[in-house]
Amino acid sequence: MLIGQFWGTSAAEGCPAPFCRCDTCNYARIHGGKNIRLRSCFRLSDEIMLDLGADAVVQSMRFGELSQVNHVLFSHTHDDHLNPHMLMEAMWSKQYRETLHCYFTDQAYEIVEHWRQSPWILKGMVPEWEKQGYVAFHRLQFGQRARIADIEVIPFRGNHPGNVGEQAALYLIFLPDGRTLFYGLDSGEYLPETIDALKAYHIDFFISEATGGTQDKIIHKVHQSIRQVRDLTEILFKQGTLDPNSRLYLTHISHNYFSTYPNLLAKVEELAFPIPATVAYDGLKIL
Repeated sequence: MLIGQFWGTSAAEGCPAPFCRCDTCNYARIHGGKNIRLRSCFRLSDEIMLDLGADAVVQSMRFGELSQVNHVLFSHTHDDHLNPHMLMEAMWSKQYRETLHCYFTDQAYEIVEHWRQSPWILKGMVPEWEKQGYVAFHRLQFGQRARIADIEVIPFRGNHPGNVGEQAALYLIFLPDGRTLFYGLDSGEYLPETIDALKAYHIDFFISEATGGTQDKIIHKVHQSIRQVRDLTEILFKQGTLDPNSRLYLTHISHNYFSTYPNLLAKVEELAFPIPATVAYDGLKIL
């Protein structure tokens, strides 16, 4: 069953960040609610997660257990998106669940080889878990369509390097009901090749990073602000990838730049996106 719920909407530090007393973090501690953000994670369906990172244990306490989850698509290998300890959690609960299938794109799969060879990662148990069928790893290729459970997915190349030097994966997902969802976290400024490839597709639900929050532009190219996402949305709208019925959800938001939830909403309204746009929050359901 489709769920479509944001389990976390923060960038890597969380909000409030544990060692921070910036205006955003202080505001979040005082006001709570939608200003409190766990690290980014999305529950697509009963069976499928998109990313499973540093806050996964707490997220499962808040939003539901993971015994039915058999497939996890990872955007990249940064630890706010990829928490190897969750493999241990799945192994401990193996009597309640089937094999946990983990999907990486292209070069990101190299982290699996590191896990297999290191006695310091997950107690050196990964090869045995694979042998026993507790976990299985799969390599997806950019631009190639693959079937996972009851969906099909095409990963596109992002502009954000992970821990093994890979570029993050941006997933176009074909839902069982015919609609499409695009999961574009840690995309950075979109590569021309990715924008061009998306001309062939229509997106119903566009989930985009907005790490830079309310600032005009992030100097480095590995993340985007809300204004930069607005410019990207205009490009995708003009080429037909998005249309007036598409919906945009902004997530992966840093605590910097006084990015309180009210300020983020005001920025979205100010910029007048070409499609309906909103700021996601932990617990929001969209499907």
